[in-house]
Amino acid sequence: MRLLPLFALLLLVPAAAAEVNHNPHEVDEGNTFMAWIDADEIYEEVKFYVCTLEDPYTCYPPQKVAREDAESNGDGTYRYGFSHQVGDGVYPGYRYELIEGDNETKAPAEGESYPGLTIEDMQGSYYVRVDRKAAPAAEAEKGLPAVALPVAAIAVAWVARRH
Repeated sequence: MRLLPLFALLLLVPAAAAEVNHNPHEVDEGNTFMAWIDADEIYEEVKFYVCTLEDPYTCYPPQKVAREDAESNGDGTYRYGFSHQVGDGVYPGYRYELIEGDNETKAPAEGESYPGLTIEDMQGSYYVRVDRKAAPAAEAEKGLPAVALPVAAIAVAWVARRH
């Protein structure tokens, strides 16, 4: 029975070993988002994967950053930076692998959460969703005719009054 709490603790360690975030939180076509992963110094490399989470489903070649190329946070952790340009009609998501020797820890993992980020399951792999900017509301596009009608009515009344 004493091994059960130890086993549970071992399962939680990889989840606590890295922190992830990205900027901007909402992207539009042609925008580039920057993601950064803060990981403990025990990791030698981080691989970064981007896939589209909606049709058309596409995965891009992974980006790799070695610890020597990462920025030291000064507290025993390193910041690994990655960027990706968003294509037309694409809804991107990303995941990463922390590499320590022959061990690879995939993240995010099932049940993991990061404050302010949405995790999605795509056929057994979990991705951090990068939200798309909302399209202009249909009402905004209809705004011109809504304004044009009263202006036209006033113009017609003014012309009729002058005759």
